[in-house]
Amino acid sequence: MRVGTPGFVPERLIEAREARELTQTSLSELTGLKSQSISHYEQGRQSPSPEALARLCEKLELPQRYFLNRVPARGSNGIFFRSFSAPARVARLKARRRLGWLKEISGYVGQYVELPAARLPDCPISPATPAAEIERAAEECRQFFRIGFRPLSDVTLLLESCGCIVSRGLAVPDLGGSWSQWDAGVPWVMLGLDGCRSSRLRFNAAHELGHLVMHAQATEAYLCDTANHRVIENQADRFARAFLLPQKIFGQAVWAPTIDTLLSVKKEWNCPLSEMIYRCGEIGLFDPDQVRRAHVNLSRRGWRLTEPLDSAPAAEKPKLLATSFELLLREGLKDAHAVLADLSLNPADVEDLAGLPEGYFAGFSAQTRMAPKLRVDLTLGARAEAV
Repeated sequence: MRVGTPGFVPERLIEAREARELTQTSLSELTGLKSQSISHYEQGRQSPSPEALARLCEKLELPQRYFLNRVPARGSNGIFFRSFSAPARVARLKARRRLGWLKEISGYVGQYVELPAARLPDCPISPATPAAEIERAAEECRQFFRIGFRPLSDVTLLLESCGCIVSRGLAVPDLGGSWSQWDAGVPWVMLGLDGCRSSRLRFNAAHELGHLVMHAQATEAYLCDTANHRVIENQADRFARAFLLPQKIFGQAVWAPTIDTLLSVKKEWNCPLSEMIYRCGEIGLFDPDQVRRAHVNLSRRGWRLTEPLDSAPAAEKPKLLATSFELLLREGLKDAHAVLADLSLNPADVEDLAGLPEGYFAGFSAQTRMAPKLRVDLTLGARAEAV
C-alpha cells in the first residue's frame, strides 16, 4: 500500500516549483523523483511519500509545513509586467509566485501592525489619451502628495507612505526590472535590483506608480494584448519622466543641450541620463536632432548599462515590512522562530521580500540573551543563614 502525506496541498508544489523557475522535468532531475510522479502530486491524484516530500523540501528549499498550508485566495487582476513575450513566460511565473509570497508576508504582518491604508489618486486614461493628459496626471499626483515640483528625495518611501506594499528583491531580467498590481484594494510593487542602479530603481518605482494611478482597471486579457501593452508601457514611462522631472522646475535646470549638462543636473534629480534626454525632447529643450545626438553620445561614453553617480544601491530601500518585523520581534509579540513557523517560508525568501538583511532571523535569535535569576526560596534561605 502506497503511503502518502496527509494534508499535502498540490497547489503549493506548483507554486514552489514555479517560484524556483523549474519545470516538472527539471524538478524531477533535481530530486530523482519521476516526472510522472511530480505531475500526479500537482494534480492531486497522489500525495508524495514522506521520503519524497523530504526530497522536495530539500531541493525547493522550503519547510515541510509549507506544503501543508492552504493557498490563500488571491485576486485575478492583471499584473503590470514589462514583457508578455513567450520567452519571458517562466520569469512571469516566478514573479507571480513571489508576489503571492509577498502578499502572505504582508497579510501576516498586518495582523499585528497597522499598515498605511491605500491612498492614491485615480487618473484613468485610455490608449488614445494624448500626452498632455499624461503630463496632467503626473502633475495631479504631485499635488495629491503635496510635494510641489521639487526633486524627490525618496520615491519608494513616498509609495509606502501612501499604502503601497513595496518589495525590492531579486532581479528578474526578462521582466525589465519591476512589476505591480492592484489586488484586494492594495497596490503592490516589486522592484528588481536591476544591476543596483539607484536612478533606475527610482524610475522603475515611478513607472509602476503610473500604472497604478492610470491603468487600475486594466484586465489580464487587456494587458496581454501586444498593441495595448506597448501603449500603456509608453504611457507609464512618460508619466515617470513627468513625475520625476516636472517641466516647471526641471526645464530651468538644463542650461545647455549636452550630456555634461544633464550629468550635473543628475546630482539633484537622480534620474537615468537616457530618460533625462527623452524628457528634454518632450518639453522642447532638445530638438529631435539633439535628442538623437545625445543618445549617440551616451552610447559612445559607455553609459548605456552603467552611469556615473549611480554607485549608491542602498538608496531607496523599502522599509515598511522590515520595520514592522523589527517591531514585532523587539516588542516580544513574536520571536524569530515563531515568525518563520507561522509563515512556513524559507527565511531567505522572507528576508529578501521584506527587505531585511541577509541572515536577519538567525542573527536576531543569536542576539537573544538569557537573564537568569536566583530562585526566591534559595535567596531567602541564604539570607536567613547570614542573619
